[in-house]
Amino acid sequence: MRHLTIVAVAALAACEGPFVPPAPYPSPPSGPATVRVTPDSATVITDDTLRLQAQVKDTAGNVLTGVALSWVSSDTTVLAVVNALGTVRGLRPGSTTVRVYAGVVTGAVTVFVTPVVYNSFATGANHACAVANNHHAYCWGRNDDAQIGTGSASLVEPVPQRVAIPATLDAISAGSAHSCAVDVTRAAWCWGREANGRLGRDGTPGNPAIPQIVSASAQFAQLAAGGAHTCSLDLSGTGICWGADGAGQLGDGLGADRNVPQAVAADTHWVAIASGAVHTCAVAADQSAWCWGGNASAQIGDSSTSDRSFPTAIAPGQTFSTISAGGGHSCAVTTAGMARCWGANTRSQTGTGLPDSLVPVPTTVAGGLTFRTISAGGQHSCGITTDSLAYCWGANTSGQLGDSSQIDRPTPVLVRGGLRFADVHAGAAFTCGLTGGLVLYCWGDGTQGQLGRTFLGSSSVPVRVAGQ
Repeated sequence: MRHLTIVAVAALAACEGPFVPPAPYPSPPSGPATVRVTPDSATVITDDTLRLQAQVKDTAGNVLTGVALSWVSSDTTVLAVVNALGTVRGLRPGSTTVRVYAGVVTGAVTVFVTPVVYNSFATGANHACAVANNHHAYCWGRNDDAQIGTGSASLVEPVPQRVAIPATLDAISAGSAHSCAVDVTRAAWCWGREANGRLGRDGTPGNPAIPQIVSASAQFAQLAAGGAHTCSLDLSGTGICWGADGAGQLGDGLGADRNVPQAVAADTHWVAIASGAVHTCAVAADQSAWCWGGNASAQIGDSSTSDRSFPTAIAPGQTFSTISAGGGHSCAVTTAGMARCWGANTRSQTGTGLPDSLVPVPTTVAGGLTFRTISAGGQHSCGITTDSLAYCWGANTSGQLGDSSQIDRPTPVLVRGGLRFADVHAGAAFTCGLTGGLVLYCWGDGTQGQLGRTFLGSSSVPVRVAGQ
């Protein structure tokens, strides 16, 4: 037995090789040492988003990927963190520090939130809409037909509310009880009262309070929302209309409501178009002026009171740069800068100084002023002169002329406040104007939130729209 044990041990010893120590364990990877946020200083417009970037490096300066990050805003009333990718949203003007954490290592950046600035705007009967520099649309005022476009059931929205359109917007128009906008791809969106097909949805079901794309292959350049119809120009200058046509306001000669866009019956190429309560007007490429639709108040301007279902030339031989269609009257500016109005004159809305209740043909506005643009409202009108001053005339019960009174004016009066305006639009009984510095003011009837301030109430002088 002893012999067998010795043999077994000898055999085992013969099988073993030289001792090899085990390989050392690899060093653990280097963790985050620095975090740098880019850009170094950032600016975002209120209600817009910004994507911040974070670069994580180890102690050797190598960039690390796949590191879990967390983002924190030091003032969540100014700026909110949207997601873990570094997307932030501006909430109100101010500045805040945004920190990003990679474990215990942190980086930071100061983010400035700037106010909304409106680039363009439009007035409807009792609401207004504007497109801001963040390319979102905002509306305020009466909302009983969901014309504000937020989906809210509130009947009044006294301050600007963001319209629920995900696309980047370029232009907007407001009608009697609906609104429409054009996005940067030149698609049109509409929302509000759906009756008569004015939203252009081709019978497609959907909530009219939420904006939807108009059923058309056209690429839109301009939109003009009216009483119960909408008209537009495509990129080639073709006139296209849809909605109510009981008075011929679609200009296709058929007199039937349409829920899809239909070309205006004319070979004319247009450069400007405007929709009123029941009529439409446009300026052609040769600068001639045309109107069609309801004409009970002589708003077509062809010296009659008969409705016109096809475009009808007015003021032959005269040339125009811009045109506007109101409740029962129309106005235009000639290429020489003369303002001319026609149609209903029961509240002196033509500004001609004439006592007549109707002015059947384009007639020069009194006062000898030279205008750049003009807007016909419900029963008043306003224009911007070549020196950027705003003048208004006509009905003034709610202070919509902006001259600090409530007295009707048969001829133009200067809007108070010493403001210089780039554009002006008249609603049913209120007016809004955009200054050269892109600050938006409104005046007149504010009982349904039309003036865009935090409380309801009218003003006979311009007041600044909230949030600017």
